[in-house]
Amino acid sequence: MKRKKAKADNLTKRREKWYVRVYYRQNGKNKEKLIPLRTSSKVTARARALEVRKVEPDIKQGIEFDFPWLTKEVRTKVRPFSIQDAVNQWIAKREGKLAKKTIGMNKEGLNYFLKFIGDAHPLETITTEQVESFTDWLDNRGLSKTTINIHLRTLKTMFRYYDKIDKLNKVPHIVQLSVPKTEPIYITDNEFQAIIELDWLDDFYKRVFLFYRETGMRLNEPMMSLLNGNWIDIPNTSKSKVGRNIELDKSMQSIFNELKEWLNTGYGSTLKTPDDHISKMFKKSLRCIGADERKHFHSLRHTFAVRRLILGTSIYDLKLLMGHSSVITTEVYSNMNLKRVAQDFPTIVSSFINEEKNGKTNTLITNTTTLPMTYMS
Repeated sequence: MKRKKAKADNLTKRREKWYVRVYYRQNGKNKEKLIPLRTSSKVTARARALEVRKVEPDIKQGIEFDFPWLTKEVRTKVRPFSIQDAVNQWIAKREGKLAKKTIGMNKEGLNYFLKFIGDAHPLETITTEQVESFTDWLDNRGLSKTTINIHLRTLKTMFRYYDKIDKLNKVPHIVQLSVPKTEPIYITDNEFQAIIELDWLDDFYKRVFLFYRETGMRLNEPMMSLLNGNWIDIPNTSKSKVGRNIELDKSMQSIFNELKEWLNTGYGSTLKTPDDHISKMFKKSLRCIGADERKHFHSLRHTFAVRRLILGTSIYDLKLLMGHSSVITTEVYSNMNLKRVAQDFPTIVSSFINEEKNGKTNTLITNTTTLPMTYMS
């Protein structure tokens, strides 16, 4: 049967009944929905089409309407791809591929956004202005600028993903908050020695803390690494996606093997998150010695970097040792006043001076602090 059209009103007639078209976009594509007007009269159809036009924007937002000429069984609704749909699919795609902590931070930031914008809000209608308001909303909740920026980066990454697969017309412009640059927070020789001298702390943890400080490895990297001769092979599944190799002396090799045994068959194997346990033990130790509250487990990695620079390692060699994907990340350490910082590391400075006098240079990652031999046995 030939269809009659009234283009000006977006009306179309099918089986002697009039319909009005509502155009919308879904999953990055133009679509249309035919809304039944339940009449064969064009005059009546135009009058009812005007009623539909009044709420057309709401229909596109997914709001359900029951017009007088429709029964409760026949409702007008366009089901848009909501921000909740987007979050669920994106998180599901990332789970199993990224660290649990990363996924946890992703969920935290996106849950904040869902709470702010509403989980039924269509993904493609999110604007730059709404993201700016979300930023203010987070700030008013007392979140730090650094944390807010983490959540904004999560949003931006998700938006870019949906833009790439044509489920988003345009990525909202997201501006990171300005955060004053601060020097990396490290553990001084005196602080580390104070931790080593804690009576309640098991010698195993003391050796493990030393290992992390002397290798600069990230918290979870020993779990995924293997010892091959004198070298630790770190796969490219670590945070920066950059694989690397670290050469160890005998004492560091011994601690690495002890740590792996603890993880695989010892107490660590009974823990759900053994890396978090090690981190918490270090934080507890810092509090016991009265260290700056801002210091934490990752400060050991900063300590490694600072110590290597004091010993004369170039910024480019340090980049390789740290496993940074870009030297820009490493350059944060080059802005430090190493002459002043060196005062916090008397053991390494004296060791370096002695090596220079003897004409020695050592590229191995070695123990450079004075510890009772019982900690290395």
